[in-house]
Amino acid sequence: MSLLEVRNLRVRFETARGWVQAVDSVSFDLDAGESLALVGESGSGKSVTAMALVSLLPRPPAVIETGEARFDGRNLLALGERELRRVRGREIGFVFQDPSTSLHPLMTLGEQLTEALRVHEKVSQRVARARAIEALAEVGIAEPDARVDSYPHELSGGMRQRALIAMALMCRPKLLIADEPTTALDVTVQAQILELLRELQRRHGLAILLITHDLGLVADFARRVHVMYAGSIVESASASELFARPAHPYTLGLLRSVPTLATSLEHPLSTIPGSAPDPTKSVHGCPFRPRCGFALASCESSRPPLLPPLGLQRAAALLSAQGSRRSACFESARVAAEART
Repeated sequence: MSLLEVRNLRVRFETARGWVQAVDSVSFDLDAGESLALVGESGSGKSVTAMALVSLLPRPPAVIETGEARFDGRNLLALGERELRRVRGREIGFVFQDPSTSLHPLMTLGEQLTEALRVHEKVSQRVARARAIEALAEVGIAEPDARVDSYPHELSGGMRQRALIAMALMCRPKLLIADEPTTALDVTVQAQILELLRELQRRHGLAILLITHDLGLVADFARRVHVMYAGSIVESASASELFARPAHPYTLGLLRSVPTLATSLEHPLSTIPGSAPDPTKSVHGCPFRPRCGFALASCESSRPPLLPPLGLQRAAALLSAQGSRRSACFESARVAAEART
């Protein structure tokens, strides 16, 4: 049985302009010890999906319309606040996007690291401090016995990010949700943070849900990847399959927009034309159709379902041959062929 099973999650927000459908019928599984990435542009619904799982969305304006999120057999969306407090921090750790705003500026690292530990495990202040120093050392912060008394402004961006990871792991959770853990960090520090997450996963058997807008970051990190667009998963595949043979035009566009050594004035980056649909308006047909170079007439009236990528008529046969590979595109075969050229 999977550690996390999400089924038909739908989340919307009430705004002055009307209802915004932020997450639309999202389903996925995450096994114990597995690494899974949710990838897509800003506004695609990645962070809202993750925050909905542990009830971190303000309600109102957020409304979870439908769905289940079974973690270790319990439906997180049906738990009361008291039960959720026992899960958050203790069984599910969360690394937020921006360490400069996620850490309290007037509290030392030690005070912030030990807060969850003392709530969930009722340990003494001396034991909690020792565990905090140990956690800072584990994430690679030099002189942890001194840094435990430092304030966030005394640390670099990379060190603050490591401290956030240490905080999320203080109670040895089974699942770590890392929401854009490399935001605002330079390329070298990004690589160090991802390597740190890999090492912690190997050491503790963590399941990791990585949320990012950058497909390049997940190539060597995630075992499986779900690509989100306009609140829905439009492609799902193993990382190796996704990078070798993308089966959705949006995925192909994201991959072609990743800089390479060949990028130059003569060979500029490819871009995806247009912009994401207005989330306050209902979308008929495929939401990616206005930006897609593979669109058919049927894409305007029918929304492609998330199915094995070579068409509805062969879905059953492909299910066993391609595992969990899915694409929400009527022209996935053409996209895959284009990707190989």
